[in-house]
Order: sequence, then structure tokens, then C-alpha cells
Amino acid sequence: MLFWLLTFFIILVPLVIIHELGHFFAAKNVGITVLEFGIGFPPRAATLFTRGDTIYTLNWIPIGGFVRPYGEDMVRPKTDEEMEADLQEIEGRHIENPKSVFEAGPWERLWFMFAGPLANFIAAFFIFVLIAVIGQPYREESGVAVSSVLDESPAAAAGLQEDDFITHIAGERVTEVEDFNARVNGPEPVALTVERDGDSFETTLAPTTSTDVSDNRVVVLDIVEGWPADGKLEEGDLIVAVDGEDVHTTEALIDRTKDRDGETIVYTIERDGETLDVELVPENLDASDNAKIGVTIAAFNPSLGFGYAQGYDIKTRPADGPVDAVVTGAEEFAFSMELIVRAPIMLIEGQLSPEQARPVSIVGIGQIGGEVIRQSIELEAVFPILNFMAIISIALAVTNLLPIPGLDGGRMVFVFIELLRGKPMEPEREGFVHMIGILFLLSLMAVVIFWDIVDPIDLNSF
Repeated sequence: MLFWLLTFFIILVPLVIIHELGHFFAAKNVGITVLEFGIGFPPRAATLFTRGDTIYTLNWIPIGGFVRPYGEDMVRPKTDEEMEADLQEIEGRHIENPKSVFEAGPWERLWFMFAGPLANFIAAFFIFVLIAVIGQPYREESGVAVSSVLDESPAAAAGLQEDDFITHIAGERVTEVEDFNARVNGPEPVALTVERDGDSFETTLAPTTSTDVSDNRVVVLDIVEGWPADGKLEEGDLIVAVDGEDVHTTEALIDRTKDRDGETIVYTIERDGETLDVELVPENLDASDNAKIGVTIAAFNPSLGFGYAQGYDIKTRPADGPVDAVVTGAEEFAFSMELIVRAPIMLIEGQLSPEQARPVSIVGIGQIGGEVIRQSIELEAVFPILNFMAIISIALAVTNLLPIPGLDGGRMVFVFIELLRGKPMEPEREGFVHMIGILFLLSLMAVVIFWDIVDPIDLNSF
């Protein structure tokens, strides 16, 4: 709940306020009188101050903000009675030469309506530029991570534990698993430097027999729920062959799986002393370029008695000057924009899973955002939060531009119709259509909120 609230107030509320500021400044730009700029939604809690024609208010429902221009009630044109009430407010506040939304030309109204989504696009772009300036994270091979240790094994005798990090062999730096395999390839004991919880120590690993990569097996450490391996493989299984060909390294297993999306593969495994053949169909469920079966794996060497995998350090790479930051920010913006706009097509083509392309409510955004905030805390880095904020800002802009009555895009459709007809649609008729659209959106929101509660988003699919 705490992380959901943090997501709401740190990410969603500022983005909605940015959206409304876009409408606000565009209205000022074309001379439309803005009677109120509110933070939160009514009922009103306090009037903060008045500047020019606009009062700035704080409201009780903390879900963003709103702009109240003369002549419009949220998204629909006002009735004659409501316009009369606005005029009385204008006269009471001594506003001179007021200009309503109705009095603005069609191109002025299009600018006013488009400016909200545009503000979100601009915000996303600058967030990506800021990320480039701070530094984008990347993984750097930095050692061998111990994934499991057998009892009464050479590794256990050497004092190795799960999550240890092997950084040196005989005083020489080791950064990749291939280096480790090449240096630990005989029966002789080897001196290791191991990091654990920020401290390092020296130990000696004495294999029971001669070690060789050909002795390695690939051990299953974890299985992702809902992926092909779920229910067919078990933690601790040793994968020894793929379609009859032996595999001795994690790299070999990945190479023989990644390009076979949708194909049936026979995995030979050892479990409790038995050899079994398991048929699995790898899938691309995480928008990557590789088909996967949904397991976390590591190399396992029987003569050493422990499993190990490639270890990484997360480092940051700042942009090389302002120009590079802008270019990098633009590239990230374009990539995220394409991903969001093409999501329905990617779902049809199988590049995205239904879980990844499902609509999300503020509850779902809170679930994802909570995990993002946890990652930021664990990494002690602001990148995950900023990146998520930029993506949500783009999604908010794109959603508002959809030609659905009640949204900015739906309102713009009526202006385009006006340009084609040469005259505007009757305010009552347009208002009725927008009201139907709002009811549809509220109903859809209720369904999606319910779905996000009863079937929370699978965060492993992202």
C-alpha cells in the first residue's frame, strides 16, 4: 500500500498536473479566460491565490488537477444556465474582456485541446534527457556468482555460500564464467578471493576429481509462473541435453532455445537420479528478441559441488555532453513512443503477451510502480523511477489523443467536424456525446480496476 501511494503521488499526480498545465498555458496563449486552475478535484478545500483572471485552488480529491475555462465544464460545453452562472462569476471578479471556449476559433481550440498531451510528450522527452545526463545503467561482467552449494562438497568445505561472489583466482581478476572454467580445470586446489556482504576473504577450493567444462551441468534455480517450464520442470533439475545434444553451459542452453519461438524442444533432465525427457515450447513473452522457457539457470560442476552463474555489477554511463544527452533522450523517447503505439499490433503478431498488453488502471500502475520504487531503493538509483515516469507520461498523452468522446482526442474530432461542416455542432448534442463517452470510460475503468485487484499484474512478464 505504501509503494502504491508513493507511485500515485510521486508519478501519477505530477504527470496529470503537467497535462493540465499544458491546457492552461495554451488557453492563455489564445486568450481563452481560465476561471480556475485546481490541484486535485472538487470539492474545494482552499483557495490558494488569485493571479490575473484565474483563481488557484486546492481540492479534496487528490487525483491530479483540472483547468476550468470559461464556457466549458471539464470536457463538455456548458448549457445556457451554466454560462449565465459563469458570467455572474466573471462580473463578480471584475474580469475584463472575457473570452469563452465558444468564442475561440477552431484552430485555437485545437491548440488548447492538443496542448495537454503535448505537455506530457515534452515532459517525457526531458525526463529521458535527464536520465541520459545522470547516466543510463548497464550491466558489466564482474565475477562469478555462487547460486547454490551442496552439503559436504568441496565448495562447502571452502566455506562458499549462496550469493557469494568470486572475484579472483590465484590473485588474478576473473570477470566472466568462461575465465573461471578455463582456470579451474584440473584436480589441483585453487586459491579464491570471495566477496560476501561487502567484505572479501581468501579460501582454497579443492576439487574431488579433475574438473572440466564437459563435467558441467545446467541446474534450474527458479521457474517463472505462467511460462512454458511452469509445471514441467522443477527447481534442482539438471538439464543435460537439448534435442539429444549435450549441453554443459548456460550459454549453450540459451543458444539452442532463443531462436526457436513456438517450436517443440525435447529437454533431457536428471531428477532424483532418474533421466527424463520433457517437451517444452519456448515463447517470447517479455518483448525481448529471444524465446525462453521461463527458468533461472546456472552452471553446476559435480566435482566442485556448487552452481555458479555470470555475475554483474550495475554501473551508469552518463551522456558525453549536452548534445549526446539530447540525442540519447530523443532516441529513448522515439523507442518508447513506438512501443506504446504499436502495442496492439505487437500483441496480434505475438511479440507481446496478453499480460504485457493488458490495459491497466491506477491500481495496476501502482503495482508496477511499487516494484519500480523497490528497484530504485535496492539499486540506490533514481533511473527506474524516472524511466517509468517518462513511459507513463507518453502513455497518458497517447491515451488522451484517442478519438473517444470525453478525451482530448474525442473533443478534437468535433472541431475537425466543425471545420468540415463550416459550423459547430450544437453544444447540447456535443455535450450528450461526451457524457456517453465519459460513462463508457468510467465503466471501463471500473472493470479494469476490478481485474487488476482480482488478477494482479504478473510483474515477471515485464
